[in-house]
Amino acid sequence: MSYNHRSRVIAALAIALALSAGGRPQARPAENWPGLWGPTRNGESPAASASPPRTAKELWRRTTAGGYSEIAIANGRAVTMEMRDGDDFVVAFDAASGKEIWSARVGPTYRGHGGSHDGPIATPTLAGDDVFAAGPHGQLVALDMKTGKERWRHDLAASLGATMPRWGFAASPLVEAGLVVLPAGGESGRGLLAFDRASGRLVWSAPHTKSTSYSSAVAATIAGTRQILTASSDRIFAVSPEDGRLLWSVSGPGTAIEVSNSPLVLPGDRVLLTFWEHSQLIKIARKGDALSASEIWQSPRLRAFNGPTIFRDGHLFGFAGPQLVCLDAATGEVRWRERTGEGSLLGMGSHLFLLGQTSGELRVVGASPSGYTEAFRMRIFTPDVTSVTGLSFADDRLYARNIREMVAFDLER
Repeated sequence: MSYNHRSRVIAALAIALALSAGGRPQARPAENWPGLWGPTRNGESPAASASPPRTAKELWRRTTAGGYSEIAIANGRAVTMEMRDGDDFVVAFDAASGKEIWSARVGPTYRGHGGSHDGPIATPTLAGDDVFAAGPHGQLVALDMKTGKERWRHDLAASLGATMPRWGFAASPLVEAGLVVLPAGGESGRGLLAFDRASGRLVWSAPHTKSTSYSSAVAATIAGTRQILTASSDRIFAVSPEDGRLLWSVSGPGTAIEVSNSPLVLPGDRVLLTFWEHSQLIKIARKGDALSASEIWQSPRLRAFNGPTIFRDGHLFGFAGPQLVCLDAATGEVRWRERTGEGSLLGMGSHLFLLGQTSGELRVVGASPSGYTEAFRMRIFTPDVTSVTGLSFADDRLYARNIREMVAFDLER
């Protein structure tokens, strides 16, 4: 396995998309970025700016000993995970100044191997007064948002039979209908677990897969039915939030392939699946009381990487190796490609933010099918320091992180 593939696997974190009927994102307050990949957990900001920023002014910068977690933001408070003195912590700080407010220990740190780096992997999920976070060794903790005080905890491996994936647990918790949902697969695992948000009590398990996965659950209403989707090597499937009952499934890419990216729900009851070697678009249809899934197209021209593929006006923006590509979502045909190097994306209005994996550069790129255009670029990190953590955006501030630093910028238009 190559270094890049190992890094992509470690950095491919979980998502929990909260979508409205037909797969369209629900509008949420622009000031919050409450978990991995934003308010709707698809890498898109609700800010509808028609013009890209002219530049970005640095507000603060913090050093960190290690970790891949994204920065989650709600009500002026930012929360992430990082390594400190051999342990992994959830850390809260003031989003505007970077001043630390509290920290809470999760467990012993994840030690990198085979090209990966030390430190936690998943991103905390913020929901009201709660913070939910998953450590790489399988500790799931619920914390008080104001104080960091622990409310409840589970050890997914020791108590619930989950198998630790080769690169550690990487899924970010999904909060849906009073539940906290997280994959916990493996031969002795229970597949997908749902805990009561308030008490931590196990409500149901959905043992529809025996594979471990780095991908998280996604919540959406598709074909008129609210459901929780998840992806693993042997099966891609959806269950009922009420009881974990199987609603539909398709075969995964194979047990030899590690699944990292979560399903992306598109308008028209479609679901995009991205794997390391190809992508696949499926259609969910209803016949009577049953749901079924059928393939629309499959293509190697779009593949999984560190962040979500961005959907905009009938087109998909993502990566195929070092190339940024734009595809027609209906057909999978490439509209354009540009050799930018691999990176992570955040969508906002008519443009995309692109943070390079090793260049240390931030680019602002047009989200248009007519061709690659670049509004500006600037170096925000030291080159050749791994940057595989997704960008965050709240209150017109952009937050970025690599394995050594976190930084916040005020966007100037």
